[in-house]
Amino acid sequence: MKDPAPPAEPRAVRTKEQGAAALMGLPELQAWSALIEKNTNGKAHGGLLEYDPVPRKLNGKNYWQFSFVENSAESALRWESFLVSSSDDEILVEDGANDEVISLARWRREKHPAKRTAFDSQPAN
Repeated sequence: MKDPAPPAEPRAVRTKEQGAAALMGLPELQAWSALIEKNTNGKAHGGLLEYDPVPRKLNGKNYWQFSFVENSAESALRWESFLVSSSDDEILVEDGANDEVISLARWRREKHPAKRTAFDSQPAN
């Protein structure tokens, strides 16, 4: 008898481009993009920057790695970093302050991203 095959990695069902589109479809990122455009009179734009082309493996799943940035002619300022699953619709947020990865729901509940107005601002609770 043969040994059973090791469990297979979840099959990629979402390309990197589809993951980026899903991320930019989040209402928070759409609002941030509009706010950046408005506050800079169109001189800066919100966008995604892939910060590592190698997918990050976490809990047996692969994730594309993106940061939402305020992009101007002078620089790209990171607002937030995200992990987008390649095998399902999961999106995680990297919480740099606590050095952990959190769910989108927890990020919304604890970090109040809809109230954020600048790359370095954290809304008051």
